[in-house]
Amino acid sequence: MNIMETEIRHMKWWGWGYEDVTFDDTGKPQLWPYLKRELGIDEIRWNKPISFDDVSLPKPKINETFFALIKTKLDKDQIKEDKKTRLIHAAGKSFRDLWLMRQGDIKFAPDCVIFPKNEEDVVSIMNAAKEHEVVLIPFGGGSNIAGCLEPKDRSNRMVVSLDMCRMHKVIDVDKYSLIARIQPGVYGQHLEEQLEEHGVTLGHFPDSFLHSTLGGWVATRSAGMQSDIYGKIEDMVISLRMVTPSGTVITRTVPKSSNGIDIRHLCIGSEGILGVITEVVIQVHKKPEKEDWHGWLFPDFQSGIAAIHECHQYNCMPTVTRLNDPKKTALSFAFKSPKTGMKATIANAFKWYIGNVKKIDFNHCCLMVVKYEGTKKEFKKIKKQVSSIYKKHRGFCLGAEPGRSFAKVKFDFPHLRDFTMDRSIMADVSETATTWSNLSAMHKNGLKDIEKAINETGVNGWVGCHLSHSYHSGASLYFTFGCLQREDQEIQQYLYVKKAAEDAFMNNGGTLSHHHAVGTEHLPWIEQDISPTGLKAVKALKDGLDPNGIMNPGKIIPSKKPLSDWGLSDESINRFKSHT
Repeated sequence: MNIMETEIRHMKWWGWGYEDVTFDDTGKPQLWPYLKRELGIDEIRWNKPISFDDVSLPKPKINETFFALIKTKLDKDQIKEDKKTRLIHAAGKSFRDLWLMRQGDIKFAPDCVIFPKNEEDVVSIMNAAKEHEVVLIPFGGGSNIAGCLEPKDRSNRMVVSLDMCRMHKVIDVDKYSLIARIQPGVYGQHLEEQLEEHGVTLGHFPDSFLHSTLGGWVATRSAGMQSDIYGKIEDMVISLRMVTPSGTVITRTVPKSSNGIDIRHLCIGSEGILGVITEVVIQVHKKPEKEDWHGWLFPDFQSGIAAIHECHQYNCMPTVTRLNDPKKTALSFAFKSPKTGMKATIANAFKWYIGNVKKIDFNHCCLMVVKYEGTKKEFKKIKKQVSSIYKKHRGFCLGAEPGRSFAKVKFDFPHLRDFTMDRSIMADVSETATTWSNLSAMHKNGLKDIEKAINETGVNGWVGCHLSHSYHSGASLYFTFGCLQREDQEIQQYLYVKKAAEDAFMNNGGTLSHHHAVGTEHLPWIEQDISPTGLKAVKALKDGLDPNGIMNPGKIIPSKKPLSDWGLSDESINRFKSHT
């Protein structure tokens, strides 16, 4: 596989995806008019990213003793100090990250980037960093949207980004036990390519799949769109190896154990604050014999939720279930390309039938896309069971086309943010999880509180939600919101709305995040989420494995003034509330 033998291609520094890939609204004539109407935009206020040549990075802080030592341990091409490499590793892809990058407002950047090729390299780098008080920040694909990659150190030490992309191989596959031993720096698309050679799949497909890595998934407790059946990443990890400043954590490759506190789960979700994941043994699955996508339409969000809930109760879940509320459904319809000729005639007749015969109001309806898979027999059975339950809850099958259309573009949605930011639109997401009995209240109050906060900043807001990860006891709600940016107040406006979302989650029985990690963007709520005593346990673990605090400082464990350090000022809060 040629891609595995060459330098990994990183995403562009100012946005999502590769430099030569952008969101194109050609063929989507309804999209921009819809956004203009919903957000109250009269004319575009363009805000393109600054040119690379105009970007200025902080002068690197080089620990010469560390540098001299590490150069004796690694090849020359494993250490990079050039401007572009530092810039690419200076941030993740949160709204705040991207806004500051696009403005060229870059106060923090790694002083150099090191590319280990194996665990021995990681150990050498770790020992040198420990000895000379150098900060290490593990870097996967750089797709994180929670601020997990901010290269900031309060002690003003040298900061090294540890890019794992050269550790990108599936080492071996045990097809009898259905487990695979894999290096952490492999990107999702390259991982599945290698697994396919063995006739297996991991079944983990987050929206960031093309640009994120296995190690990043494990470090942030990632969820893929097939989590309904395959689970989140923490459900898949059998064992791992993690190099820490205090030594290497090694867990045994066994299916289950009763060996006290599960150290494996203390490593999963650690976001690089404890060490560097160097190997993962993970559960894989045989490639399904048959798979296909379908679309369904429900009269309202609650009917769709009830249908998903019942499927869980009877253990007959599709592999993917993605239910949009009315706002997200309207946005999905705005993405559609217009039909002409006979196709338009058929589509209009179909729409008339749905509205007039099935009595589904297009102003309130909710689109669901599902994926079925398995052997031919299992496929037929699950499709029949699910269809029966969906129809019971007034679901109407739209056939394969909506689902297959979604499948073709399912990894393209993050590109939309570049499109909106170019037009001075703040677009972001916040997601949570809660129990089935609490889901409707969370949806209602989340929408209300986020929209209220946007309106308090003095502009019209758009807030929608979808359910895309569900379990026996509850589900995740994924809120998307957008509004026109307040000029010269962009970051404060974003933080104000983000705070409203997280407060809504905490006040309505949810978690601060279902799968986007803590990073810096969710720090103010971590103690409330896991309790003061729980946070004390995390601090003890950090102190035990990383006593000098060289591993990714400022993440998961908040400061004594988390909201203030987060960046939202009392002045901004009072100013925005005055718009009420």
